[in-house]
Amino acid sequence: MMATSLKQMQAVHKNLECPVCLSFFKEPKILTCSHTFCKGCLETLLESHGELLCPTCREETSVPGGDVGRLQTNITVRSLVEDVKTQGQAGSNSNQENESLQRKWNKCRKHPNYDEECFCLNCNKFVCSMCGVLEHAKEAHTIVEAGEHETEKKNHVEELASKADAKIRNVDKYFTFVEDQRKRMHKIQERLNGEIDETFEELVEKLKERKRVLKNEVGQKLGKLKISLEDVEKSVRKQTDQIKKVLDLVKNGLNFPLQTEALTSHKAMCQQLKELLNRIWLDAELPRRTTEEGERIGFRSQGLEGLKLGHLRQKNSKSWALRTEAPLPDEKSMSGMVISPNNEISVGCPQGGIVIYSSNGTIQETILKYANVGALHVMPDGGYVVRDTRHNRISLYTELCDKLDITFETWGYEQGGDGGLTVGKDGLIFVGYDKCQKIQVFRPEGGKAIREIMCKGFVPWHMFAMTSNQAIVVRSIRTCTRTWTRQYQVQVINDVSGAIIHSISKDDDIPYPAVCQDDSVIIAWVNHYPGLLSIDQYTKKLKYIKNILTDFKIANSLGGCLQAFKTGEIAFCTDDRLYIFHETWQ
Repeated sequence: MMATSLKQMQAVHKNLECPVCLSFFKEPKILTCSHTFCKGCLETLLESHGELLCPTCREETSVPGGDVGRLQTNITVRSLVEDVKTQGQAGSNSNQENESLQRKWNKCRKHPNYDEECFCLNCNKFVCSMCGVLEHAKEAHTIVEAGEHETEKKNHVEELASKADAKIRNVDKYFTFVEDQRKRMHKIQERLNGEIDETFEELVEKLKERKRVLKNEVGQKLGKLKISLEDVEKSVRKQTDQIKKVLDLVKNGLNFPLQTEALTSHKAMCQQLKELLNRIWLDAELPRRTTEEGERIGFRSQGLEGLKLGHLRQKNSKSWALRTEAPLPDEKSMSGMVISPNNEISVGCPQGGIVIYSSNGTIQETILKYANVGALHVMPDGGYVVRDTRHNRISLYTELCDKLDITFETWGYEQGGDGGLTVGKDGLIFVGYDKCQKIQVFRPEGGKAIREIMCKGFVPWHMFAMTSNQAIVVRSIRTCTRTWTRQYQVQVINDVSGAIIHSISKDDDIPYPAVCQDDSVIIAWVNHYPGLLSIDQYTKKLKYIKNILTDFKIANSLGGCLQAFKTGEIAFCTDDRLYIFHETWQ
C-alpha cells in the first residue's frame, strides 16, 4: 500500500511541474492552446522573443497590453500545488491515528510530522514520503517501503547465516576427520617408540659386554707398543741427564785457576762430554714404525644382527588398486561429474538429480532431483552451475541447493548444439558448443556473454579450466574426411584466443581428461572394444609424468568422466557405474 501511495504522489508531483523551470507552478497561467506555465517563465519568454509562443506546441498567444499577468489563471493547478505543499498538516492528523507506527520509525528532520517509513536504495538511508517525492524522486531514485527493505535485509542475513552454519558444519566434520587421523598417527608413534625401546633394552647389555671385550683387546695389542715407546723415552731422558751433568762440570771447571792437575781433570771431562754427545743417536724411525704398527689396528663393525639397533625404513613401493565399484542408482546414467569443496564426488544425471558419493564410494544423498543435468561444475563459493538437457540453459544454485534468479543468454541446441561446461578460478563460466564450434564466457552475474572463443581445430566437448594460468583442457573429437573415422584428442587451449597450445592423442584409445589441484593433468585412456582402462599423469604442458593404472577391466566402457579427489583418490564413471581407485602399499 505504501509503495502504491508513493507512486501516486510521484505522478501528481510530475503533473504539477512547469515544463520550463521544472519546479512547482508559481502563478500558473493558461495559454490559448490550453497549456499552463509559470507567470515568471512566460514573462521571460516574452521579453526574449518579443512574442509569446507556447514552449510545448509553438502556438502563439496574444498578450493584452504586453502584461502576462492579465492572462487567465489556472485556478485548478494553483489549488493542487497549494494542497501538496500543505499536506504536512494532513499527514500529521493521519499519523496521530496510528501511534504504534510513529513509535516504530524515526521522525524526519525536514518534515517533523512525517515518519521515515521509506528507504532510498540509491542513497542507502531512511526517508519520509515527502522527502521521497520532493527530493529523491526528482533524481530518479528507487524508493521502497522501510518495512520491505528491513525484511529483505533480514532475509539476506538469514541466508548468510544459513551458509555460514553449513560451512561450519563441514569444517567441524573435516576437523573431526583430521583429529582422528592425528590420534591414529599418535598411536602409531607410541607403538613404534615402544618397539624401539624394547629392542634397545634387549641389546644394550650385549653391546656393553662386547664393548668391554673390544677395549680389552685394544689394550692388549696397543699396550705393548706403548711400553716400547715409553722405554725409548726413558733411555733418551737418561742420556740427556748425563750430558747435562757433565756439561755443568765442564762449565764450572772454568771458574777456578787451571793448575796442572786441574787442567788434566778438566780435559778428561771434556773428553767424556764429547763421547756422550757422539754416543747419543736419535732414531726417528723407531717411534714412527711403532706408531704405524698401532695404526694398522683398526675397528670395523662386523654387521651382526645381534649387535644392531635396527633402522627405520620405508616400505617397498606403492601401487594403485580399486577401492570401490558401485553402480549408479536405478534408471540413472551419468552426464557429468565434479569434485565438491567437501571432497565428495557429484555425479549429474540427465534423468534428474545429482548423486553425491563419499571418497569410499558410499552414496550420501541425491540433490536437485528435478534438474535434468547435461553438464555440471562447482562455483568458487561451493554452489553448483548446471547445464540442463532440455533447453541448453545455464542455472546457478547455492551451496544449500537454492536456485538463483540469474539468467544467462546462452544459445539453444539449434543454434549452438551441445558441449562442455567449466568454471575458472575467478568464477567465469565457460560454455562450449559443438555445432557452432564456439565457447561463450559469462560472468556469474549472468546476462550476455562477455566474450566468445572461436574453436579452430577442436570441438569443445569436455572442458576443465586450469587455475595457475589462462588455459583450458579440452577433450575434442574430429572426423577424418579421408577415412571417416573419429579422432579423439586432449588439448590445452588459451581461454581468451582459443589457440591450441599443447595436444596429445593415442591410436584406438578414447581420452577422458581431468585437471588436478596442482594443475597437472590426468587422462583416462579407454579402449572400448576390450573394455580396458589406463590412467596416466601429465604436466600442464601434457608432458608424461607417470603411469597410474594399466589395462583395468571395466564392465561398461560407454561414456566416461574422470576426476581426482583432493585426498588423492581417482574416480572414473561410465554411463552407469562408478569406479574409485586409491594408492596403497604393496
